Amino acid sequence: MVPTLYLFDRFDERLGILPAVGGITHVEEVGGEDTIEFDCLAAPEKGERLLWRDPQDGCWREHVVVRTDEPLGAPAHVYAESSLCELLGDFVEEAQLVGKTATQALAAVLAHTRWTVGDVGVGATERGCLIYHVNALAALRRVEEVWGGEAEAVIAVSGGRVSSRTVDLPARRGTWRGARFSYGKTLAACTRTVLEDEVFTALYGYGKGLPIYDEQGVATGGFTRRLTFGSVNDGANWVGDEDARLVWGRWDAAREAKVHRFGHVVFPDCEDASELKALTLAALAAACEPRVSYEVDVAAVDGGAGVRLGDDVAVIDSSRSPAWHLRARCVRRVRELGEGAPSVRLTLGTVERTTWAASADVAARVTAVEETAATASDTVASYEDLGSEEF
Repeated sequence: MVPTLYLFDRFDERLGILPAVGGITHVEEVGGEDTIEFDCLAAPEKGERLLWRDPQDGCWREHVVVRTDEPLGAPAHVYAESSLCELLGDFVEEAQLVGKTATQALAAVLAHTRWTVGDVGVGATERGCLIYHVNALAALRRVEEVWGGEAEAVIAVSGGRVSSRTVDLPARRGTWRGARFSYGKTLAACTRTVLEDEVFTALYGYGKGLPIYDEQGVATGGFTRRLTFGSVNDGANWVGDEDARLVWGRWDAAREAKVHRFGHVVFPDCEDASELKALTLAALAAACEPRVSYEVDVAAVDGGAGVRLGDDVAVIDSSRSPAWHLRARCVRRVRELGEGAPSVRLTLGTVERTTWAASADVAARVTAVEETAATASDTVASYEDLGSEEF
């Protein structure tokens, strides 16, 4: 069914109902875009708000009109983003977050906005970072990177209008709902993509640059080389996977032995060698085999009708010998909400953290987000070995 779009002006005053011509396309990604597109006879104004109840997930969603295409004599086309995009208009001059929990950091960032802190599920570990001269959305993404978690907008409605806007920070969006998918050589309506990421069988890991102190113990303002973990790893500043070396390594100069393919990762906020080693091992688990994603119609997924963004899906890839048994993640969901049952297409596999620049038209508006995230490590692939699972 086509959800009802309740239209509000830029100041949250209700204007009425905006009828869509045809269906509504809702696109959402983990760590990326959350947009709707549709046609209508009367184009809304830029910045006006669309409130609608998701017919599948049962939750309220709010989107802001950012672009309209209005051809003469034809319906207008509307493109709207999640109302989290309003954080692009809130500015954080400086926030020195030292020894803060994720809840405290999120509260400090949202203090500059009308959003409030919701449920935080990343634990009470104290970390720190400096947030300086950025918009509030960039600051929110920075909190995700340092403290972990995946931010989610939660909209509450009362009396026919938005009563609260909350940001939840679960450690990981989605859950296991029992959905299963089998990929075979003759399966239609499915595309498997082996991503272009390099395969590395060993990784060097680097942490934060440590400050230099003078003889009196006063910081000089300079920094040493980045933290390494050789002190807790028998002197080696790298970790490797021997099984991966045999499959994905290369011959040495004499063609007598297979050697590692080396890469490196940087965790600019890590100050502990043991933690740095653990982070590097986690990154290696994702880097030592090709990243694969599957784009599939939900009808081909057993139990797929209930799959939401971030959920796990068991995958059996029988095109490989022996067959791969994976737990892939729903990292993108595209729904056509029209008359009858919705048409749904899922992308299962690797998290591609595209942020809001996934749409070229808004890339310029989120430059600050990309610059803030540039020094953070990439999100690792979300595959887990399901060899012990029965499905």
